[in-house]
Amino acid sequence: MEPAEPSEVVDFGPFRLYARHRKLFCRSEEVHLGGRAMDVLLALARKKGELVTKEQLFEAAWPDVFVHESNLKVTVAYLRRALREFSPSHEYLTTVVGRGYWLGTDAPPEETGGKTDLPVAAGAPLPELGTVIGRDAEIAELREMLANNRLTTIVGAGGIGKTTVAVAVAQLFEDEGGGSVAFVDFARVASEEFVTSSLAAALGVSSNGDDRLQAIVSILARRKAVLLLDTCEHVLNAVAHICDVVLAQTPDIRILATSRQVLRARGEKVVWLAPLEVPPADHADTARDVLLYSAPQLLAARAFEKTGYRVEDKDARAIAEICRRLDGAPLAIELVSSRLAGRSAGTVLEELDDRFRTLRRDSPGGPLRQRTLLVTLEWSYALLTSDEAAVLRAISIFAGSFDTDAAVRVVAHLGLAPSATFDAIAGLSAKSMLSVDQTFGELRHRLLDSTRAFAGDLLDSQGELGAVSASHARLQLEILTRAGAEHATMPARRWHATYGGRADDLRKALDWALDHSGDPLLGIQLVAAGLPLWHELSLGEETRMNCERALIEFDRIDCADTALKLTLVLGLATVSTYLSDDPGKTVALFETAIQLARKTADASAECRALGALSTFAVLTGHQSAVLETLQAMRDAAIRANDRPALWEQELLRAVWDVLDCKFQAGYQRLMKLCEEMRDHSEGAVPRFHIHQKTNMEVQRGALCWLIGKPGRALRVIEKAARDAMETGHGLTLTHALARGIIWTMHECHDYAMARFYTDHLKNTIDRHGMAAWIPIADCYSASIDALTGASPSSEGLRAAFDNLRRGSFQVGHHSYYAMLANAMVAIGQWDDATRTIDHVFQVYPERWILPEILRLRAATERAYGCDDDAMATLRQSLQAAGEISCLAWKLRAAHDLASLLHDKGAPAEARRVLEPVYGQFTDGFNSGDLRNSRKLLEQLGWIHVGATIVAEDGNTRQSCHSDPPQ
Repeated sequence: MEPAEPSEVVDFGPFRLYARHRKLFCRSEEVHLGGRAMDVLLALARKKGELVTKEQLFEAAWPDVFVHESNLKVTVAYLRRALREFSPSHEYLTTVVGRGYWLGTDAPPEETGGKTDLPVAAGAPLPELGTVIGRDAEIAELREMLANNRLTTIVGAGGIGKTTVAVAVAQLFEDEGGGSVAFVDFARVASEEFVTSSLAAALGVSSNGDDRLQAIVSILARRKAVLLLDTCEHVLNAVAHICDVVLAQTPDIRILATSRQVLRARGEKVVWLAPLEVPPADHADTARDVLLYSAPQLLAARAFEKTGYRVEDKDARAIAEICRRLDGAPLAIELVSSRLAGRSAGTVLEELDDRFRTLRRDSPGGPLRQRTLLVTLEWSYALLTSDEAAVLRAISIFAGSFDTDAAVRVVAHLGLAPSATFDAIAGLSAKSMLSVDQTFGELRHRLLDSTRAFAGDLLDSQGELGAVSASHARLQLEILTRAGAEHATMPARRWHATYGGRADDLRKALDWALDHSGDPLLGIQLVAAGLPLWHELSLGEETRMNCERALIEFDRIDCADTALKLTLVLGLATVSTYLSDDPGKTVALFETAIQLARKTADASAECRALGALSTFAVLTGHQSAVLETLQAMRDAAIRANDRPALWEQELLRAVWDVLDCKFQAGYQRLMKLCEEMRDHSEGAVPRFHIHQKTNMEVQRGALCWLIGKPGRALRVIEKAARDAMETGHGLTLTHALARGIIWTMHECHDYAMARFYTDHLKNTIDRHGMAAWIPIADCYSASIDALTGASPSSEGLRAAFDNLRRGSFQVGHHSYYAMLANAMVAIGQWDDATRTIDHVFQVYPERWILPEILRLRAATERAYGCDDDAMATLRQSLQAAGEISCLAWKLRAAHDLASLLHDKGAPAEARRVLEPVYGQFTDGFNSGDLRNSRKLLEQLGWIHVGATIVAEDGNTRQSCHSDPPQ
């Protein structure tokens, strides 16, 4: 980018706008805007902090074109939505009712880890709208209907403009505080069995199997949102069922659907979308007369935008007749508008009449109105050059948007020169057969759904489907291979923007290569290349299924590519870390991957396999060989000169140190690792399994609490929580929340933030189908409810215990049982607390958690009147905590023992037990355990004065610590 003059650069909040280059950045990341939105933003930026009138904005964005005010509202709503994605905590555009808008100058405060809600959707963005003409009354009616009804369906013929109206209404509704919008396009859904999975994909839900709809409902139940379900007519029953389920089980979800037929779902309100208005035959003498009607307005606007054509009086009757011939159908008008380049309206009308006369001969007596769009498509197709027609058929293979180079690749079977393909693409765009899509910040193209279906039928009928499918599949392999190479170094958000939308095209390519026996080896290679994409999208079950069927094909065709098999086995083994319910089978997979890596001398793959095996061993409690495995990983990382693998190995060693009660060693290892990784962004660190830097900070925060630094623990864990949320990676976020973030906040008694992140944990579990983690989320919820008195439920705690006990062996951490037992003790649920503690002792408690389990056993013993037993158990807990140097558990044991001694009439001994332990703390004096201990010390006759605790007689007995600034 050329350097811009200072006057051409406008800053607002974290954004920087380069006016001359029409580029907007949020810090170092580009924010991609459509043309109209950029026009509006530029006009606002030129008078930053001042009112810009509606008239001025219309002149900036729609010069020489009259459009209704709804277009400005929709464009501003689109612009606000784009800015919110990058800076959700601040509004930069202010509406001055009836006058205009202004761009705010105030920068938002630095983010401090406050509560930021997750968007409802992680999938398809709302399509960017062009100028909306002739639909102002319908938009206003639908806006009101959407506010008052939870299910509204826009019904009308194909090409009538249902999607355009629906998107405009949804954007306005969102901008006015009606909730975020999730756009779900059913146009490419082949049959009703794929409706739920398409909805899940649009919402970013990677759950698989029978629980997918329930996962969707679970996410939506915690959201205020609008589902925009587009093009439902071919999957009516499935969509109606989903609407019934979603609306019955969610309080704040609204659904706006488009269809050629009524859904017939419960509570449905229907708006029939009529064609645009056409002038009557006796009211079309002048251009002024004709342009009073919406259909000619659209034709004139589109023709002017594409060709500079202006309606003159001599063309008025022909323009009116064209619109009548097309029944006022917007898509048909869009297609015809390009024909006005270099032709008179009369000539275009004659061409169109010829096509309709042919239809009358072919279908005598048939209703022409029902065939208008198809006739227009056929006519437009007939007017294409042979190259344009061939390219149109070929590009119908793409499930999403594509660039020109991709188009060149899928027409390879035609032998066209690249320049000829470029010309054909330009011609298709000029003739409205192809739309420009700048959603991802580069010039890309897409077919409208009706055009794609029309061209796809031609591709199949002309026998070209196989050749184009092969080219398409090979192209996806190249793209995904490049994505894999860049996965290790490209920042996650940029990688997602570049490659995250490839999943549909990958599925289409796999369907041809594997399911239709197109090219099994290519299909196997596609599965291997798709692993980074599925990993980043947290599509664990899809990864597992595709790896398994690829390995079956690998053996069936007797493939000898050992490196390819290694990739597949390693992908399957890695994803099985959390999904498998068979430890023996999973370990065998890891061992196979390790052997293949050594056979092929692939040290990097060996590191990944050994790291995943170590993670699995730690998760499942199979710890006997962890150190040996980690040493092997270190050796492989050194051979590969792979520093990130060495970091991961060190991180796993630190986790092992904690489990082995070597807290100080683990802490020092993490501090050293933190220093080494400090200057490396998350995107620069390969993401083996979960994001390393995030995991390292989570582990460090939890360990700070264990060694008696609760203040530092909260500071570290709050930053780790923000970082985990920003990764956008489901497994990383789930692991971080469940295995450290919420636990640390919970143990520090920061229950408000623990509840907030528990909600996010539930959302992430539902979104990515990680059912194994549900018992842990339920543990947190039930415990927090009990400890805060919000809605303490004996049955809830009991159910959480039972579900945890029956849950996945990979995530059954003993600290969760301790948390539940603590909550049961807090509300007097003694029998269940005893059962929970006994269960832990039956399976032999992990040594690091033993002091807490003993303390909780003592609490139940006191409840049953066995104070002497409780005394002995608490002393045992205190000793166990001292042996492993865990100051956090030691303080709790000392507090409970001192409380028991106090109740037994031994305050002096109680002080001697608690005071020295309390005195070892140097920060976090506002945390729950330290507050409780300080309160007990004061009850024992000590007064907290400044930095000392003074006895009632005024003599200083012990210097302790005041509450330092946090």
